[in-house]
Amino acid sequence: MTDSPRAESPDAARERHATNLELFLDLVFVFAVTQVASLISHDPTAAGLGHGVLLAWLVWWQWSQFTWAGSAIDLQAVTVTRVLVLCIIPVALVMTVSIPTAFEGGGVWFGAAYMGVQLIVLSMQGHAAWGHPTRRTAFIRYASFAVAAPIVVMVGAFFHGDARVIIWVVAGSMNVVGAMRGASGDWVIDPVHFAERHSLFIIISLGEVLVAAGATATAAGLTATTVSALVVTVAMACVLWWTYFAYLPGVTEQHLREVQGAERGRFARDVFTLGHFPLAMGLIFYAVVAKHLVEHPTEHLDAHDRWTLALSGVAFIGGLMLIQWRAVRRVAPERVLTLAVVVVIAFLGRWMSPLLVVGLMAIALGVMQSVTMRRLRRFAART
Repeated sequence: MTDSPRAESPDAARERHATNLELFLDLVFVFAVTQVASLISHDPTAAGLGHGVLLAWLVWWQWSQFTWAGSAIDLQAVTVTRVLVLCIIPVALVMTVSIPTAFEGGGVWFGAAYMGVQLIVLSMQGHAAWGHPTRRTAFIRYASFAVAAPIVVMVGAFFHGDARVIIWVVAGSMNVVGAMRGASGDWVIDPVHFAERHSLFIIISLGEVLVAAGATATAAGLTATTVSALVVTVAMACVLWWTYFAYLPGVTEQHLREVQGAERGRFARDVFTLGHFPLAMGLIFYAVVAKHLVEHPTEHLDAHDRWTLALSGVAFIGGLMLIQWRAVRRVAPERVLTLAVVVVIAFLGRWMSPLLVVGLMAIALGVMQSVTMRRLRRFAART
C-alpha cells in the first residue's frame, strides 16, 4: 500500500496508466508465476499445493506493494524511485529463482531477497507519507505489521520443515492484519492505474496457461492428439479470459472511482488486493493441469490433477463471487450453480477423457458467463 499525496507526483492531477518501468518489473513476476506453477506441477500433493499457495501469496503481496506505490507515485518519473526500482529488479529475480527450492536449500536466498525488496518499497512509502499527518497515521498502522512480516520471512528461512511453513504462514497473515488496520486511512489510489495493474496480473496468469500448454506441445511434437489437447486447453483459457475481461475490470474501476475517503482504501484492499488473488491462483492451478493434459491427452486425470482442477474452478469462480459480494452485496446464482457443476465434472475425470472434462468445464463457464452478461445488459437497460 502507499499513501503518497497526488501533489508529489507529476501525474497527480490526472488519472494515468501503468508505466514502462512497472511493465519491466512485471517481467519478474511473470517468471514468478511460472516458478510457482512448476513447483506445484512437480509436487501435486496436498503439501505441494499448500507450498505453492503460500509462496504465491508472499509473491503476490510483494507485487501488490509495488501496485499500491505506483498508483500514488509515478515510480518512473521520479529519479530516486526509478533508480530504486531498477536496483530492486535483480534482487526480486533472485527471490523468484529460489522459489522451487524455497522449502529446501534455497530458503535463505528467498527470505533475504524478499526481505530486502519489501523493506525498500516500504521505506519509499514511509518517506512519502511522513509529511502528511493523516497519511502518516494510516501508514504507521499498516507498516507496524508490514515491516515485521518480511523480517519474519527471513527468520523462517533458518528453520526447516513444518517450522518454516508455520513461520511463513504467520508472516503472510501479518501482511493481512496490517492491511486490515491501515486500509481505512487516507490513501491515494488512482482508479485507472489500480484497476489496470490488477488486470495485467490476470493476463500474466493466463499467459502461464498458454506457455505451459505450448511448451509441453512443443516438447511432445505435433500430432492429431496433441493438437486436439492444445485446442481444448486453450479454449478453456479463452473462456476464462472472457469471464474476467468482459466487464469486470471496467465495473470494478468504476466502483473504485465512485467510493471516496476511507471507503476507497477498504474497497481497493478487498476487491483488488485480496479479491484478485483467488482469480490468479485459480489460473495457476489450471496451468498445472493444462501442462499435464497436453503431455498425456489420452490418459485419465489422476487424483492430484482432479483435485487441482477442482481447486482451479473453486478459486476462480469463488473469487468472482467474493468480488461481486463486496461490490454490490449479492451473488449471481448461476455462479453458485456453476461452481458446484465444475467440481462434479472435475471428479468425473476419473472415468472420462481429460479433453472431455476440460471441454465440459469450458461449456459450463461459457453458459454461466452468458447468463451473467444477459442479466447485466438488462440491468443497464433499466438504469
